[in-house]
Amino acid sequence: MKIFCQECGAANDPGSKECRICHASLPRNDSKPDYGKFNFEASPAPVKEIQPPIYLLWSLALTFCCCSPLAILAIIFGLQSHLAFKNKDYERAERKSESTRIVLIWSTVLGFVMWIVLFVSGVFD
Repeated sequence: MKIFCQECGAANDPGSKECRICHASLPRNDSKPDYGKFNFEASPAPVKEIQPPIYLLWSLALTFCCCSPLAILAIIFGLQSHLAFKNKDYERAERKSESTRIVLIWSTVLGFVMWIVLFVSGVFD
């Protein structure tokens, strides 16, 4: 069974006392291999946050279908949420995403009301 050098990784004959490549001393056959030091007390790597939704498709659809100025405001809020997430300001990204959703709900309701009023008033007759 070959003995591998801990310095350069070269394979050496079982009876060798030093590496044939780098001349570092080799471990004895009965000793356990040294796999290096590992700190078991280290803190885990931080978990990357999940980006909150920016509702861009919904915002664009309302902008083109209902001509709602609130939908343009929703696009702006969505982009601000995306930029805050890229800057690792997760709390602000969540707040802007929630603001986007609320503005879009109001924009949708007002868009439907506008279309109903237009049809009832006979503008399209």
